[in-house]
Amino acid sequence: MEPEVRLALVGEMERELARRSFSGAMVYFLTILVTAWTTPYSEQHPRVLIVVGVLTFVFGLARILTARRLLAVPPEEAAGAKLWFLVSLYGIFIVWGTFSAWTVMLYAGEWTAMFVLLATASLGAGASSSIAADKGLALRGLLLLIGPTLVSVFAQPDRQHLALGAGTVFYLIFLLAQTRQHSETFWTAQIAAHRERIRGSADRRRAESERASLVAAIEQSAEQIVITDVDGTIRYCNPAFERVTGYTRKEAIGQNPRILKSGKHDEAFYRDLWSTISSGGVWTGRFTNRRKGGALYEAEGTITPIYDLTSHITGYVSAIHDVTERLRMEADLQQAQKMESIGRLAGGVAHDFNNLLTVISGYSGLLETLLAQEAKPLSYVNEIKRATDRASGLTRQLLTFSRKQLIRPKPLDLNVLVGEMHRILERLVGEDIEVTIAAAPELGLVKADHDQVNQILLNLAANARDAMPNGGKLTIATANSGPREVLLEVSDNGIGMDESVRPLIFEPFFTTKERGRGTGLGLATVYGIVQQSDGRIEVQSVPGTGTVFSIYLPRIDEPPPEQQPAPSLPTIRGTETILVVEDHDDVRHMIIAALEAFGYRVLDAANGRAAIEIAGQHEGTIDLLVTDVIMPGMTGKELADGLSLLRPETKVLFISGYSGEVIAHRGVLHEGVAYLPKPFTPSVLAAKVREVLAG
Repeated sequence: MEPEVRLALVGEMERELARRSFSGAMVYFLTILVTAWTTPYSEQHPRVLIVVGVLTFVFGLARILTARRLLAVPPEEAAGAKLWFLVSLYGIFIVWGTFSAWTVMLYAGEWTAMFVLLATASLGAGASSSIAADKGLALRGLLLLIGPTLVSVFAQPDRQHLALGAGTVFYLIFLLAQTRQHSETFWTAQIAAHRERIRGSADRRRAESERASLVAAIEQSAEQIVITDVDGTIRYCNPAFERVTGYTRKEAIGQNPRILKSGKHDEAFYRDLWSTISSGGVWTGRFTNRRKGGALYEAEGTITPIYDLTSHITGYVSAIHDVTERLRMEADLQQAQKMESIGRLAGGVAHDFNNLLTVISGYSGLLETLLAQEAKPLSYVNEIKRATDRASGLTRQLLTFSRKQLIRPKPLDLNVLVGEMHRILERLVGEDIEVTIAAAPELGLVKADHDQVNQILLNLAANARDAMPNGGKLTIATANSGPREVLLEVSDNGIGMDESVRPLIFEPFFTTKERGRGTGLGLATVYGIVQQSDGRIEVQSVPGTGTVFSIYLPRIDEPPPEQQPAPSLPTIRGTETILVVEDHDDVRHMIIAALEAFGYRVLDAANGRAAIEIAGQHEGTIDLLVTDVIMPGMTGKELADGLSLLRPETKVLFISGYSGEVIAHRGVLHEGVAYLPKPFTPSVLAAKVREVLAG
């Protein structure tokens, strides 16, 4: 038998015995009265009868009182009552069994003995019936009642008593069988009832547990769970709904989900949604909602009808989650992928462009020297040089926004840098625009490239100038943004931007300016610099009010570098021998012409193998190797390593039109390695050559 059934039945049996004890006690009292008034006891043995009657009355009353106690208190508090209940029960059995046996021996063969035997048998039947729920107790009660009487009967020598004893034995057997049957009937019924009750309780507990688990899951779910009636009135919302929308449960219940409408969807959208769910379908999709404070957010999920047992729709349940951050990350990823693709294109274009610019810049520089006394031709050359400078700046911007430009980050004080740029920015934006500097005291340092931060300020100032055609105010502010970031903020009070333009401003080649006035790379360059510096940029703009660019750069604890005295300009002219290796003929010829113009003796080769051969055949010294980094067959690094075996005294200067990222992968940009990026002018080349030769 199951433990929980056994424990339940023990308590049930005790209550059953208590309930049956009333009738059993009444039988005992009635038997005493009949015996007292219909037998010679009242005259011959009044004391014995009084003692037996009093004891029976006392034990019977105790049995009634303890039975009431057993029925009135919980099972765990009934231990004392149960003990006294059993004491009173056994006391009655012992008193009456002893009295019966003594009476049979005293009045053998008389009516008194016969009556007592019948009374004993009646009590035995009552006992077996009243305590049949406990078979063991019933058997002990019968033996205590009838056992002593049987001993007295069989102690008599006459046949009459033997027959009476035999009849009593058979009656005892009948009572025992009846007790067994009653007990089994009781226990079988009780066990079945309790098993059914326990099974029902277990099912109920299981259902309640499942319901509690379901409620807990809904309450703790990250999904926004909302339950409405058939009219759309909110009847339940979970904490996730409160957290995302800003509405408390008290505020939301009784309202319609229309409180979340953002105005971003037309009526056809909501008609389609309502038509789907009211016809029994499940709606799945995405919509823009409005939080309690007015901010918009993107939500995605399902709305499902709820049916009753008759298959009628009684309401709807929606499971919605906030996807604003996910969509933002997806947009950032798409933007990064787009920028990466364009960056690869820009890097390749910049390399070829730099080679062409090197030729143009180099020859224009040589012409400038030759035509120094000719005013008109010299003006033409100057125009070529200015165009070359602008084109060179364009390639730098291409490489910057694609994050492939070589940078030299160092600890910077933005207050110092902004102060240095103040006058330049005033000249850039014009006299009708006021430039204000709001520098925060005790500003933390950032680690960034000095020229790149200048480029950020120039580009943003140029944009602000174009946004204020009738004049205005440009403000550049710095501030500590928490313990880990420094803020550089550039704001204007110009025409601003609307929602359709703002998401596109960092796109390369996107511009709102008229044709010929902008390349569309200004803000893309700013974005590339900020990303390359491990920073982030935020934009706030209101049409007619102005625009604020907030740039956050990582703060560092390094001390600012000590100011070093500017080095003296090197002597440009020289007489050393230089080996020039460049696979582009036009670039190589320009370099040769420039170096010869400054007095150097030049050897040249179109590739690495030819250069090794020339170096092996040349009888004099080779003071410097000027080599392109990326060449077919043999790279500039491999050439320099091979030449060092033949001529360890030869110094090396690397040149390249590729991005710094590509050059770094070729093992060139190490500490102490001389490098000159294309494009460059003859004077810049000569200065770099002189610097390398001087050690």
